Amino acid sequence: MEIAHLQLLSLLDYPGKVSAVVWTVGCNLCCPFCYNAELVLPGLADGLPRLPLDAVVAALAERARFLDGLVVTGGEPTLHRDLPLLLKEVKELGLLVKLDTNGTRPAVLRSLLEDGLVDYVALDVKAPFARYPEFTGLFFADHVPDSSSVAAGVREAVTFVREHAPDYEFRTTVAPGLVREDLIAIAGEISDARRYVLQPFFPPEGKRLVDEGWRGRPALTVEELRSLLPELQKIVPTELRG
Repeated sequence: MEIAHLQLLSLLDYPGKVSAVVWTVGCNLCCPFCYNAELVLPGLADGLPRLPLDAVVAALAERARFLDGLVVTGGEPTLHRDLPLLLKEVKELGLLVKLDTNGTRPAVLRSLLEDGLVDYVALDVKAPFARYPEFTGLFFADHVPDSSSVAAGVREAVTFVREHAPDYEFRTTVAPGLVREDLIAIAGEISDARRYVLQPFFPPEGKRLVDEGWRGRPALTVEELRSLLPELQKIVPTELRG
């Protein structure tokens, strides 16, 4: 398991819970607006330190009585074969598990949920499925699958999560280039979901984007997103976060 960082206290990453957070290295997409470039781009990821799995579990065990759960994010955690091992050890500590995923590996997600290893899924829906190539790096990255298989995988994951996850959210970081019609289209593609979360695009200072050319591109503002909420809420329960 390639873990680059462990944060032992977060009040933001697991809704309504006190959690720790681990970041895994590596992703099978190359979203140009992603601000975790050091976890995504191989040339940067190679230089990151790795935390041993047993050390992570030991640190969580020491603080388990102060925590409700662990958030596993990335990168894309489902790429790691020993993810189930980590989650089993976390569950044995009595902690809840929230998994952040891009949904491109539905078989892994299905297995984790069927084994009772995940309590909350946050699944990123990057764009309307027809526009996935633009927003996931599929136009230029040579290490990712083709766009049709990615979109099909995410669709499958959305359906399974909606029907079987104990709790979940679908969420979209409203990257530059996504417009009102795109968000309405996404809402339609995930209709009947429990909740849909919009996250404004705020590239952090000091964090590199996968494609720095996207930093200065205009994106929908918080005010514009807030004004769109009533229209989206007619389709799916929607909230604005961040």
